[in-house]
Amino acid sequence: MHLGTVPLGRLYFLECVWIFSSQANLAICSSNKRSKHTLTDRFIDKYSLDIVFLSIVSALLYLASCTKINGYEVDTMTITFQIHYLTAWGQQLAITGNLPELGNGNPEQALPMHYIGGGIWRAALPFNKIPASVEYKYLLRDDNTKSFVAEWGDSRKVRLSRNAGESLFLKDAWRPTDHPDHPFYSAAFEKVIFKPSQTFKSVAIKSGSGLSVRFQIRLAQSNPGLQLAILGNIPALGNWDLAKPFLLGNQEYPLWSSELRLNEPTDFEYKYGWYDPKQGRIIELEGGSNRRLEGAALDEGVSTLLVNDEYYANPKGNWKGAGVAIPVFSLRSEQGLGVGEFLDLKRMADWASKVGLKLIQVLPVNDTTANFNWMDSYPYSAISVFALHPQFLNLEALGENAPKRKIAAARKKLNASTTVDYPEVARIKTEIAREIYAKDKNDFLANPDFQTYFKDNKHWLEPYAVFSYLRDLNGAVDFNQWGAHAKFSPKILKELATPESVAYDQVAFFYFVQYHLDKQLREASAYAASLGVVLKGDLPIGIYRYSVDAWVAPHLYNMEGQAGAPPDPFSDNGQNWGFPTYRWEVMAEDNYLWWRQRMQHLARYFSAYRIDHILGFFRIWDIPYKHIEGLPGIFNPAIPVERNEFASRSIDFDYRRFCLPHITESDLQELFGEHIDFVKQTFFGPGEFGTYSFLPQWEGQRAIQAFIENPENNASADIQAGLFELVANVLLWEVPGSDQQLFHPRIMMDKTRSFKKLPYQQQQRLFDLHNDYFFRRQDEFWKIQAMKKLPALKASTDMLICGEDLGMVPATVPGVMKELGILSLEIQRMSKNPATEFLQAVDIPYWSVCSPSTHDMSTIRGWWEESERGQIQRFFEQELHGVGEAPISCEPAIAQAIIDQHLNWPSMWSVFPLQDLLAINGEIRLVNPDDERINVPANPKHHWCYRMHLTLENLISAKTFNDTLAEMLQTHGRN
Repeated sequence: MHLGTVPLGRLYFLECVWIFSSQANLAICSSNKRSKHTLTDRFIDKYSLDIVFLSIVSALLYLASCTKINGYEVDTMTITFQIHYLTAWGQQLAITGNLPELGNGNPEQALPMHYIGGGIWRAALPFNKIPASVEYKYLLRDDNTKSFVAEWGDSRKVRLSRNAGESLFLKDAWRPTDHPDHPFYSAAFEKVIFKPSQTFKSVAIKSGSGLSVRFQIRLAQSNPGLQLAILGNIPALGNWDLAKPFLLGNQEYPLWSSELRLNEPTDFEYKYGWYDPKQGRIIELEGGSNRRLEGAALDEGVSTLLVNDEYYANPKGNWKGAGVAIPVFSLRSEQGLGVGEFLDLKRMADWASKVGLKLIQVLPVNDTTANFNWMDSYPYSAISVFALHPQFLNLEALGENAPKRKIAAARKKLNASTTVDYPEVARIKTEIAREIYAKDKNDFLANPDFQTYFKDNKHWLEPYAVFSYLRDLNGAVDFNQWGAHAKFSPKILKELATPESVAYDQVAFFYFVQYHLDKQLREASAYAASLGVVLKGDLPIGIYRYSVDAWVAPHLYNMEGQAGAPPDPFSDNGQNWGFPTYRWEVMAEDNYLWWRQRMQHLARYFSAYRIDHILGFFRIWDIPYKHIEGLPGIFNPAIPVERNEFASRSIDFDYRRFCLPHITESDLQELFGEHIDFVKQTFFGPGEFGTYSFLPQWEGQRAIQAFIENPENNASADIQAGLFELVANVLLWEVPGSDQQLFHPRIMMDKTRSFKKLPYQQQQRLFDLHNDYFFRRQDEFWKIQAMKKLPALKASTDMLICGEDLGMVPATVPGVMKELGILSLEIQRMSKNPATEFLQAVDIPYWSVCSPSTHDMSTIRGWWEESERGQIQRFFEQELHGVGEAPISCEPAIAQAIIDQHLNWPSMWSVFPLQDLLAINGEIRLVNPDDERINVPANPKHHWCYRMHLTLENLISAKTFNDTLAEMLQTHGRN
C-alpha cells in the first residue's frame, strides 16, 4: 500500500489493530494444535491469552500517548520528498542526511528516490517518532561510474513539530554546483552589500481551510526598502494584479518565506518579484518562464506543502561590482604618521561609497617586525599569521594619555616623505606607544573588554607576545640564537607570561598594542560595512622562517625547503620567497586546525579574502634551502619519473650527463671572461671528457653567495649569476635517497646549456618527457591534494574567497575552484588562453576578479612605457582598436579606455589598483609612473614603500575625477 494514499491517522490505527490481532491469532493457533490439555497446554493457553491482553493494553497505551490527528491519536508522520531533475541513463537520485533512514550522511546508504515521470523524482519517509528536525541533501548517483555528485551548498534543514500534520510534502529544486548566485551566500554579500535595510515580517494567509502551503526561497540579493513577493494566477497570489501580491518575510534572511492555506490543492503558476511598500505594487518580476506548482497531483492526506524554491531569475542579469586595491601602508591622510593606519580605511570607505565602489582590497596586515630594517617592509614575511602590524596603530585613538605634541611633531616630520620611511615610522610609533602604555597599563590590564579579548585570543597572543619580548631581548628574530629559549615549550610561557614574572610588564605591552589594533581594524571594517563596502583581506601562502608560528609548532613545517615560484615572463630565474614549506600530512591529522583558526581570525576583520598563490594548495614550488634562486626547484608533491621509463621512451639514461651540471670550456669562457682563471681555480675540478665539475663545497647557490659576499675573498660580484646558472644546468633532479631510481625533470630544461648540447633526437624525447611530467601526469594527483585542504578552509568561515591563480596553472585548477565557489583572478596582460596574447572577454568566467595589474606588476602606465613597443602597438590596435602609431606614454584617455574594458567584462568583480584609477586624470596622477610601483618580484631586496601622493581628504574632494569615475561605474552597471 502506498503510504500517500491513506490518511496517516487511520493507517496507524489499523497498524495497532493488526499488532494485537495477529498476536491473538498466534495464541489461538498455538492452542488448537494441541490435542491434550496437559498442564503445559493449560499454561500455554493462559500465556496466549495474556499475549492478547497485553497486546490490546499496549496498543491502547500507545494510542493514549500520541497526539490527535484526523480523530485518531498518533505520533507519526510521513515526509515526502520531491525534486525535478533530468537524469541520464544509469543515473538515479538519492537523499542523504542526518537520520539512519537517510544513511547518516553515508552516500552508499542514502535513501533512493523513485522516478515518477516528467523529470520528477520522489521518495516517502514515514516516522513512528517525529524527529526535531531533518537535515538532508540530494545526491546524483551514477551507476556507470559508481560515483555520487552532491548538490551545491550546505544541507537543507526542516524543523518539525508534533503538530506538523500527518503528511509533509517537500517540493524542492536542485541546486547546481555552478549557479552564478552561489558567491552571494557569503559574508561579503549577506552581511555587507545585500544586507537588508529592514526586516519584513511574514504574514500567513489562513483564509482557506485545507492545504497549508509554505513558500520559501533563499535569496541573498535583496533591494533596499523592497519586499520580496509572489504573484500568481490564483486569488491567494493576486491573480497577476501587481498591487495584490503575496508578501514574504525575511526574518531568517537570506531565507524569505510565508504561508497560506488553500481550500483544496490546485495547479497554479507564479513568479517572484520585488514589492515597493511606498508605491503599493510590485515594481519588478523575475524573468524567464512562470514557475508552476501541480497541487492537484499531490497524494491524498497531504496536509502541509513546503515549496523550497531556488534562484531568483534576475531580469537585470548577473550582478557586477567594482573595487579598489590599495595596501594599508600606502594610505595617506592628514592625521597619519608617515604611513597608512587602520582608521584611514574609514576615509577610504567614504571615498569608495561616494563614487560607487563596493570593495577595498588590501595586502596582508600582519606584524612583520623581525629585523628592524627595510627588509621588514615585505608584508608577506609576517612573524605571526594572527598578530596585526603595529605600524597601522593610530596613537591618538589610544586615549587621553597620548602625547599630542610629540605625535604632532612626528606627523610633521614623517608626512613630509613622499614614500613610507619604514624603519623610522616603526621606531617612532613604538617609542610613543610604549610611553602611552606606561601610563595606561594598570587600567588596561583590569579592563573587562581586554580580558575578554585576551581569553578569546590567548592561543596565539600569549606566544606572540613572549616571542616579541625574546626577539627584543636577544636582538635577533632567529630563535635558534636564543639559548635556553631556542626551543619552544609551555614552560617558557609560564616563566615569562604570568603576572608574577619580571618580564610580564614588557610582555603585556604587546597585548596592549594588539588589543588596540584589533579594536581599530574592527571599527574600520564595521564602518565600511555600514556603507555597503566590503573589506577584502589577503592570505599569504607561506610563513616567515623565523616566525612565532615556526617557533611554536616546527613540526608543521619543512624547514629544509623554501617556497617560491617557477620561472615566468616576469622572472626568468623563478622566485624564492624563503618560506618553509608545509608538512601537509601532519596538518591533516587535526583537520588543518592551524589553517581553520587562521581563517576564523581573518574573519574578525574581513568579509572577503584573496588566497595568495592558491596553486600552492595543489602543489608548491619547493626549493632546497641550499639554493638562492627559484630555478633549482621542483613541484612538491609530484609523481616522479622512474628510471625504467627512460628505456620505454628510447632514451639512453646517463646519470652524470643528465643529473649533474654539464660544464664545458666554452661555457666558462662565455660566462666569466676575464675572471675565468679565478673561477676555475676556486669552484671547479676536472670532469669527464674535458668537462668541469663543481667542487663538493659549491653544489649550492647559498654557499657560493656567502663566499662572494665575503670581502676577504676578493671575488667579483659579476661571477655570481654565471655560477648560479651552472648549478642549475642539469636536466633531472634526483629524488634524495632513491638510489638513482626516481627523478624530477628540471623545469624549462630546453633552455639549459646542457640540453642544447644533446643530439636532436634525444632532445625531442627528453622534452616530451618534460612536457608529460609538467602538463599531464600530475593533473589528477594535484587535484586530489587540493581537495584535501581547500574544503576545510572554505568551511571554516563564510567569507567570500578569491584565488590568485596566476603563473603555471595546472589544468585541474579551474575545475576545483569552480566546484568550491572560489573566484579566479584574470589579468589583461596575462592571458590564460595560449592562443591569445591578451585576455579576451570570451575567456573570462563570471566567477572571477578582473584587473589590469597587481601589486607584483607595473601599473598600466608603467607597463605601457616599459614594454617592447611592438607589444604595445599590438595592444593598441587589437584591444583598443586604435588607428596609427600607439602613443609613447599612456595618456589619460588610454588609461580610461582600459578601465572601461574591464568594467564591461563579464567578471563578477573588477578591481583596480588605485594608481590605475588615478591614471585617467592627468591633473591628479603622479608625474613619474615608476613611482607608482609597489613591488618588483625579481628583486628580493625591494623596499615596499609606495605611498599615495595625495591625501584621502584630497581624494574625496577631487570632484572632476570622482564624477568621471562614478559615471563610468554607473554606465557599466557596477555601482
